Amino acid sequence: MSAGRAHSYTWLNNRLEPTEIPAHKYMSLMKRWISAKIDDVQLFPTSPSTVSFAPNAAFVSVTAFSVSDSEDWVGRSSGFPKEFASTCKTIFLQMFRVYAHLYWSHFVDPFYHLNLEKQLNSCFSNFLLTATSLDMLRAEDLEPVQMLVDLWAANGTFPPKSKAYSFAHVKSGEKLMQCGLEAS
Repeated sequence: MSAGRAHSYTWLNNRLEPTEIPAHKYMSLMKRWISAKIDDVQLFPTSPSTVSFAPNAAFVSVTAFSVSDSEDWVGRSSGFPKEFASTCKTIFLQMFRVYAHLYWSHFVDPFYHLNLEKQLNSCFSNFLLTATSLDMLRAEDLEPVQMLVDLWAANGTFPPKSKAYSFAHVKSGEKLMQCGLEAS
């Protein structure tokens, strides 16, 4: 599976060796892996008896999801394990890779041809805003879709105070917008 010439995504086989596989198989394995993680009650506790309550907490700081080496981590008081944040980051990265592949290999056919590009853009832009605000993706992770990030920052899809916007090269996005206007 790839996202352009510079980004090839491999899957770890049973011997933990990177293996190149077709995109549809990568997505199937990824979906199964994520489902197994979410269904694991040790990683994602579901018992209401373990839920903690913080009466004065208006919100959780977005930096609370950062991976921490200390003995206090996000979700600890509710029974979430120490590796919860790093597992979530891996889940977000895997999902991002699928989006990147879809944009590079399937945007025109089928999304554009079926008039579904607005739905894809809406889902992906919201995914990026959420993933970046929770520190689930880093700026370098976005490289395969950097031009899209730049464009969305320049055209107002990303709010200027968002982390996704801060990862953009707005001047490049403005140039892309200008090219689009000249082409029309």
